[in-house]
Amino acid sequence: MFTRRQTVVLYVVAALTLVFAGTVTCIELKPPAKELQRYRALPAFQLTNQDAQPVTLDDLKGKVWLADFVYTTCPGPCPLITAHMARLQGKLPADARLVSFSTDPQKDTPAVLKAYATKFGATGRWTFLTGPKEQVYDLINHGFMLAIDAPPGAPIVHSTKMVLVDRTGTLRGFYDGITEESDGQILEDMRSLLVK
Repeated sequence: MFTRRQTVVLYVVAALTLVFAGTVTCIELKPPAKELQRYRALPAFQLTNQDAQPVTLDDLKGKVWLADFVYTTCPGPCPLITAHMARLQGKLPADARLVSFSTDPQKDTPAVLKAYATKFGATGRWTFLTGPKEQVYDLINHGFMLAIDAPPGAPIVHSTKMVLVDRTGTLRGFYDGITEESDGQILEDMRSLLVK
């Protein structure tokens, strides 16, 4: 028969054992932080921004940025994608950037892009790029791994994806550019790359 004091000690030991075991179990069950996929490094490029200034991949290195692909006269999804970027602009973590590539670079001159950027409230953290069509299309097809086609007399067909690029210029994520469903994931992934 246990004395009252021995019984209390046994209860305390049992309780501490359960607390310790529960803590260990919680630590063991916590999933590890997800490492973002490394798809490929972008090739070097030089394009022109909405202020008619040259922008190279080297200028963007050291920053985490989200790219999209639109054109200013687009009759389809481009206004939705650009409005989506405008909403994300207000939620961006510090040091993150947005970069929009024109898929109709012949019509989207720097002045046209500047007016488009102003229409959507773009700040200094959001860059719009244009350049020679062949160079832009090659970058989209082979650099960003997205399809683009410009059939004669038909609207330009291009991806509605947004692409996350890390500080080294490596592709790290692809997201739906039209809906806001992946916004939480985009911002979380941006933050994870910014702390590295």
